[in-house]
Amino acid sequence: MKRFPMKKLVITSLTAVMVLGGGTSAFAKDSKDWKESRQNENDHDNGNGWHGQKGRVDFKDIQGRDMEWALRYIASLASRNIFDGYSDGTFRPYEKVTRIEAITAAVRLMGLRDQAESAAEMQTKLNFKDANQVPSWAVGYVSVALKNDLFSESETMVQPNQPSDRLWATTLLVKALKLGSEAKTKMNVKLPFSDAGKIPAGSVGYVAVAVEQGLVNGFEDNTFRPMQPVTRAEIAALLDRAGDQLSDSSSGLVVGTVATPVANNVLTLNKGGQMVTLTLDPGTFIYRGGAKVGASALQVGDVVRTRSYNNVVIFVEVTSYVGTWPNQPTQPTLPSGVNTGTLTSVVNNNTFTVTNGSQTVSLPLNADALFFRNGTQVNSSALQIGDIVSTRAYNNAVIYVEVTQPAGSTGTQPTYSRQVTGTVVSTGSNVLTLVNGGQLESLALNNGALIYRSGSKVSSSSLQAGDIVTTYAYNNMVAIAEVTRTAVQPSTTNGTITGTVAVPSYGNALIVTSGSQNISLNLDSNAFIFRAGGQSGPGALQPGDVITVRYYNNSVIYAEVTQLAGGSTSQPAVSETTGTLLTTLGNNTLTILNGGQTSTLTLYTNVFILRNGVKVNASDLQIGDIINIRSYNNAVIFVEVTQNGSNSNQSFTVVGTFSSKTLNSQGQLYTISINQTNMNGTTQTIVYSVAPSVTIYGDASRLVANQQVVLQGTGQTVTKIYIQ
Repeated sequence: MKRFPMKKLVITSLTAVMVLGGGTSAFAKDSKDWKESRQNENDHDNGNGWHGQKGRVDFKDIQGRDMEWALRYIASLASRNIFDGYSDGTFRPYEKVTRIEAITAAVRLMGLRDQAESAAEMQTKLNFKDANQVPSWAVGYVSVALKNDLFSESETMVQPNQPSDRLWATTLLVKALKLGSEAKTKMNVKLPFSDAGKIPAGSVGYVAVAVEQGLVNGFEDNTFRPMQPVTRAEIAALLDRAGDQLSDSSSGLVVGTVATPVANNVLTLNKGGQMVTLTLDPGTFIYRGGAKVGASALQVGDVVRTRSYNNVVIFVEVTSYVGTWPNQPTQPTLPSGVNTGTLTSVVNNNTFTVTNGSQTVSLPLNADALFFRNGTQVNSSALQIGDIVSTRAYNNAVIYVEVTQPAGSTGTQPTYSRQVTGTVVSTGSNVLTLVNGGQLESLALNNGALIYRSGSKVSSSSLQAGDIVTTYAYNNMVAIAEVTRTAVQPSTTNGTITGTVAVPSYGNALIVTSGSQNISLNLDSNAFIFRAGGQSGPGALQPGDVITVRYYNNSVIYAEVTQLAGGSTSQPAVSETTGTLLTTLGNNTLTILNGGQTSTLTLYTNVFILRNGVKVNASDLQIGDIINIRSYNNAVIFVEVTQNGSNSNQSFTVVGTFSSKTLNSQGQLYTISINQTNMNGTTQTIVYSVAPSVTIYGDASRLVANQQVVLQGTGQTVTKIYIQ
């Protein structure tokens, strides 16, 4: 019988993933449930997360249990201004790191941030073939990296937006440590990894040096996985360990022994026999015993490392303790690896014993454990001594036992097992529907199927559209379903999300990968979806499409594909503008005022218009409405009224040439028409209402055709006329 290995939910962290240094086991238990991520390109291209929250070390999205292992590294790097957070107060630890981001971090690690951000470096004309793809904020970093040999002589492209893989990041780090010459002497060493053959010969020396320096290590299965992408949390841990080996690593660092209890945010240290008084920022990140603590947890005699920003301590790490070392943070034990062996005794007291080679182990059974033998589900009593079994565990108890070869049998056994990984589309009637490799697949659930989500056993109804799961089936019935990444709902009831379509859209669900999360959205029955220059239905969306979604009352009302899956560059031009509605000139045009200029816009035939949270017709728009507009190829496809005209008291100023006027029955100026030049260069005649109390500056007799005039007013009514 063919055995199927159980994929661990313990997708190890940096010792096993990005290689923190130290043994593989050092972090294996502290860094579980890694989630894959997609990066928000716009944030990074603008430099957010790289110079957006300088000096901040306490980020709101690294507080959960799954991030405890990375807290110290992220805060330490942030305190040294090597990593910044985002403007929304997040760090986004699961996002994959692009090459330009890794280069930026390496340059900062070398203490060259000020040089890289100097006007001289930022104005450098780069000679790389893809220099135009380097964000403006990062030009100086590429220039400094080039001067410090972080690029090889043969490299002709920066490839700024390409994800950093483990091999590339390792090589970059060795170069940043100025160990390139040493690496070249080790190109012919034999690396210990089972997949060493996947490492190019010209990179072997860099990996060898990184291993010798304790910077990198392999996975638990003795692989290096050179092409695996790196996340922000992982590279933070790697860089922090490497940073202590740089010459300027002591910049802003004070090491000493706590001399007195902290009072009034003042920390007093004994540094080499001298008393040093340091001011703590109210939000100082203090790390003691593997956890973030308050200042009151520091004890006299603790040895600490502190880092300051603007002469205020923002990071404290206790390196030696007074008293008992606190308990290290723990989290639920996720599914462990496969235990295989020969059953040596009958199941007794929820324990069964197996022998593998010379080792015999007794394994505890979960009360709901499932047993399978000869293609059917059985009770534990049906197991026989001599059966060769494969087991899987969750929370330190075996939940699944499969007899891969019954006692006394010989030869190849039938294959009953199957493993499927995909994204949840729906659940119901004991059927789990997934998208697997772009294909829709419905899987029957065993009546006793064990489903785990966020470290706990749940019912199938607790699975959400967008959850990524790995399922293990026996004889075409799912026995175990493990959520490896949970989907979330939008944090607000109304808003806009930009991301990538995760799976084809089925039913009323739309799953968008944004940042480090799969976000599950409901599609309104009237949702307007625009793709490849035309209106389409949800079924036209393809995984990999970059999409902007506008949702209202938790339902998608508008979705626009801004880049087709595969990176097509033939998308129609997209524009966005905001203005005040001046007039509707017909069923398919409207005129807005924006920045003192008017613009006439053509409406797409099926334009989606949202006013007061309801889809309306163009005729329902009112003069004075303040609107947001999105257009494809100069045709408006989406209009959202952000402030009703009835509430608009906004002032305006417009410039043009006089065209005509009308008077009321009292002979007062009633309307004035002027010729205005639109944003696209065309000229249009616009009629404005005039207030009875209008003030005219200049000679009124000069109010003749083509005379330059300036109109000012409020709420679309002219109150001042300047004749120039």
